[in-house]
Amino acid sequence: MKMNKKITITTGCLALVVSVLSLLSSCMGKDPSLGALPVASFTSASLIPSSNSPANLQLINTTTPSPSIASWYIPDMGLRLYGDTVNVSFVYAGDYPVQLTVTGQGGLDSCMQVVNVPESNPYAINSNSTLGLLSGAGIGLSERIWVPERVVNSVIVWDSYADCLDMIDGAQTGAWWAFGPGEIATDGTGRDGYLDDKYTFTLDKVGKFIYDDNYTVFLDQGGSGWTAALPAPWNTTLGTVSSTDLFNLVPALKPWGSGSFTYAITNAPTGAMFKGTITVNGLGAHIGMPDKSNGNADIVPTAASIKYDILRINQNLTDAKTGATYDEIILGVNDNVHFWSFMLRSDQ
Repeated sequence: MKMNKKITITTGCLALVVSVLSLLSSCMGKDPSLGALPVASFTSASLIPSSNSPANLQLINTTTPSPSIASWYIPDMGLRLYGDTVNVSFVYAGDYPVQLTVTGQGGLDSCMQVVNVPESNPYAINSNSTLGLLSGAGIGLSERIWVPERVVNSVIVWDSYADCLDMIDGAQTGAWWAFGPGEIATDGTGRDGYLDDKYTFTLDKVGKFIYDDNYTVFLDQGGSGWTAALPAPWNTTLGTVSSTDLFNLVPALKPWGSGSFTYAITNAPTGAMFKGTITVNGLGAHIGMPDKSNGNADIVPTAASIKYDILRINQNLTDAKTGATYDEIILGVNDNVHFWSFMLRSDQ
């Protein structure tokens, strides 16, 4: 059976409804009875960040007429703030849209404009994070150079990452291969074509990664697939040679030389050792031995990216010879035959 409802609005209730509608109207725009509609506007000013005060940009509400209640939204950061003056910690240099919404006596208004952050901000990064370590943000830098450690066992190939770490710690011997005193010699007989490489990680939006081969490359007398495939006499050469000469001879290898790439980090508990990963992107991008990629030992550069497992991070170490303070990171990659570990260092 259909039922009809009869609704009766008393005079008092009607007045309440009208009052609510009036309020909603004023929230959506101008209500002449309340005052002038605010015109939203703001300015920005750069700040000098520090470890105690990481903010690098100040946003200032200049809406007229005043006073007004200011609400800020920064889409790129998913950040919402409140107040006439707010300080923001932007990590990366660049342009960022900022929306200001104001509530004044006469209603609401909003505006959107782009603010510029001139420099990346290392103080906005957790100093103990992988990004903080790699980029130097943890020690107040916006880029940091890492080099292969010139110590025995700085490069190890074995059956597992655990085996590699055990050998580094002196708990095991018998790896398939590891750097020894001969490889770290500085008289031209060692692997300087590898040991003089530099890896720079920058703190920026794109995650720039720069590889510098120092114009040298080490040839292992045909011991690896890619050197065995070189034309004679390069396929039997043992020692450091000019990378310029080699790449002119075999242009297909040139992407393994110096260049600018990108990198990305996944934090713990990802990766084979649950300590995170570092991925370098771009044809030829690599850390350590250039031919070792995920699941393959390449003859020429083919990998568009290589993901390295973080095996261990050691910070604030002291060099026994020089007294320098440095940080160390050990990375690994599995070429589907062996597990490779590479030890890098960066002085503070």
